[in-house]
Amino acid sequence: MVAVYTSAQSVASTEWIVCLDKRPAERSGEDVDIILARLKGVKAFKKFHRSLLQQICQCGFYEYLEKGITLYRQGDIGTSWYAVLSGSLDVKVSETANHQDAVTICTLGIGTAFGESILDNTPRHATIVSRENSELLRIEQREFKTLWEKYRQCMAGLLAPPYGVMESGASNDRMPDKENLSTDPLNFMSKNLNKVPSEKILRAGKVLRNAILARAPHMIRDRKYHLKTYRQCCVGTELVDWQLQQSSCVHSRAHAVGMWQALLEEGVLNHVDQELNFQDKYLFYRFLDDEEEDAELPSEDEKREAEEELQETLLFLSQIGPDAHMRMILRKVPGQRTPEDLEIIYDEILHVKALTHLSNTVKRELAGVLIFESHAKAGTVLFNQGEEGTSWYIIQKGSVNVVIYGKVSQFSSFSTCCY
Repeated sequence: MVAVYTSAQSVASTEWIVCLDKRPAERSGEDVDIILARLKGVKAFKKFHRSLLQQICQCGFYEYLEKGITLYRQGDIGTSWYAVLSGSLDVKVSETANHQDAVTICTLGIGTAFGESILDNTPRHATIVSRENSELLRIEQREFKTLWEKYRQCMAGLLAPPYGVMESGASNDRMPDKENLSTDPLNFMSKNLNKVPSEKILRAGKVLRNAILARAPHMIRDRKYHLKTYRQCCVGTELVDWQLQQSSCVHSRAHAVGMWQALLEEGVLNHVDQELNFQDKYLFYRFLDDEEEDAELPSEDEKREAEEELQETLLFLSQIGPDAHMRMILRKVPGQRTPEDLEIIYDEILHVKALTHLSNTVKRELAGVLIFESHAKAGTVLFNQGEEGTSWYIIQKGSVNVVIYGKVSQFSSFSTCCY
């Protein structure tokens, strides 16, 4: 790790860096304001409350990495959390203990936050190497834990996609930073993949919330778990039970899970601890309308409208639920997939025309290693001519640029069959 200044680094020799290099106890109010002005230029921080930003400015440090510097290695116990202010860093993962086997799976751009494993002292999930000269904001473990406990709700959106881009850097035409990879053990899953929900999904969430409050208001209430109170939330199993009772178009519990997952992916429904998969378990979920402490209850007219729209809404969700369920399964680490998950993936592969010539054995092997990846932006460069390849792809839905990929190391055993 390098934290130095060179003559070539004239851009970095600015006043805000001098302020960040001071000990926190020695920073004046003017120093904090200077740092604050710089951080406000990073889109990911703009939504933060001023008091949180000021505390970050008070305890953060400046890190400068020259190109090719290893910030930390997979398996290390972390001591700090980071946010990228300029430049970019590669995320490398090894399936063995040998760091030379590490494969670059994504690149962290400006606005990306990473290193949250310090919250529970788990080993680092990947090796981080600077792709170019880069500037980082660093917060040490003790201070970060204090901020997290105090501003958990506000910071959750920043932490949940630790290796997903929150603000586009200079290379907007490059492939997004593997936003949709699974969280465990690599911790690479996209945050509610689109935090600006579509109009139809937003309306669907409102209809379901208002219908629940009309028909079963006890389902949405404050709940206690391990001495902590969670405001206005529902239980996953109860949501699945309720949905099955409302319409014959909901065919199974797995089908209902997919329908709720479709809402969760767009942030209309959220897990209270920002988990990104909906589960049919005793886990707490909260509708978007209930995120604010002073959330209003629906009027009688709104409840009546929800009752009228409920069946149409459930039909809509029943149609998109299976795709959401498939995405959720494909974001899991392959080793964590259940036999039921593998069967669902296998059934989907059977309908991929390009793979019809493969044997069933090969298709079942594919079901075990495929991972979901999506690119919503037209014109995204997946890879360039001359680059060393790391993945093999199947285009699942070209109209929205959704692809599935498998690592070379996992695919090599049957690559000749698929060529």
